[in-house]
Order: sequence, then C-alpha cells, then structure tokens
Amino acid sequence: MQKILILEDEIIIANGIKIHLDQNGYHCEIATKPGEAEKLLEVHKFSAVISDINLNHSVSGIEFVEKHIYDSIPVVFLTAYSDFSTMKQAELTMPYAYITKPFNKNHLLITLNLAIANHKKKFIHNLPEGLDLDDIYLSKREVEILELISKSKTTEEISTELKISPLTVSTHRKNIFKKTGTKNVLELISVAIEKGWI
Repeated sequence: MQKILILEDEIIIANGIKIHLDQNGYHCEIATKPGEAEKLLEVHKFSAVISDINLNHSVSGIEFVEKHIYDSIPVVFLTAYSDFSTMKQAELTMPYAYITKPFNKNHLLITLNLAIANHKKKFIHNLPEGLDLDDIYLSKREVEILELISKSKTTEEISTELKISPLTVSTHRKNIFKKTGTKNVLELISVAIEKGWI
C-alpha cells in the first residue's frame, strides 16, 4: 500500500484528506508542523507528499519541501494563495501540481494518482538488456543502502547513518550493481522503482 505524507496545519482539512485517500487505497500519515513531518520522513517511505504552502509556522511548505523532500518523492501543494510570487517560489521545488483551496477531494485524488504515475515514468529508462526483474533479490541491508543511494548519499554518509564501515558500504554497493546488472545510478534507480524497493 502506498503511503502519503500530509503536511497541513489545519487538522480538520488534514483529516478530511486522510479519510478520502485511505478509502481509495492509500495509507496516510498527518503532520501539522514541519518538525512532525521531518520525523515521519525518517521512519516511513512515502510515495508522495501533499503539503499546504502556508503552515502558520516560521517554515513554509515550500521551504520544507526545499530542505527535506528529495527528488524521488512527488509533491502536490495545497494553497489558499494563488498570487504570482507564491507560485513562482513554489515552482523552484518542481512540484507536480498546485491545488487551490477550497478544493474537490476527487480532484485531489486524481491529481495525486497522476503525480505518482508520471513521477515513476520520469525515472524509468531502458533497463539493461536481458535483465529479468523477477530474478533479482536484495538483502534487507542492500535495500537500506539502495534507498540512501537514491537520496544521493555518499559512501561516507551511508556508513555514518547505518553505523557500518565505508568498506562494508562499498562492498554492498558493488554487490547491488552486480545483482541488478546496472551500470550507473540512473539505471539502478529505474530497477529499484520497478521492483518497489524505493
């Protein structure tokens, strides 16, 4: 089941979105503050983020996305503001859509479905010839390292985060590329998305 992070300071609106999306096959986590959203990102693998732009906080939804959301997660912004300057600022984070409040929940659902589908296509490139995805298996540790590779983490950063030596990380990286038959990170990410590892 795909998980969605909802960052919305108005809990009634957030709950309304959650109920509708949960009824349509998603599992949602709600954060009403940027700090809560940051903690949720550390423990969950989200398929998409729905974020209000104005969070009545020192950090806006745009600033939160700029700092914490990697390019591997599509973003849909909710906003009560449709002024040009706000939209231009939001564009810098390359969101998949803006939805202006008040919004139709079915419209939001359709937009979310499209955002996830189109974002996935963006990463799918020609896979290595002769590669049978069904035959590929990665260990739990290899998947953990792959997730961090997809977030552009270096070997040293992965080593620190997982509390293992850089040499161990390097060995796992080589094994991941060998098992998947991929030659670069772009090919590896494509395979990982197809397999549902990230």
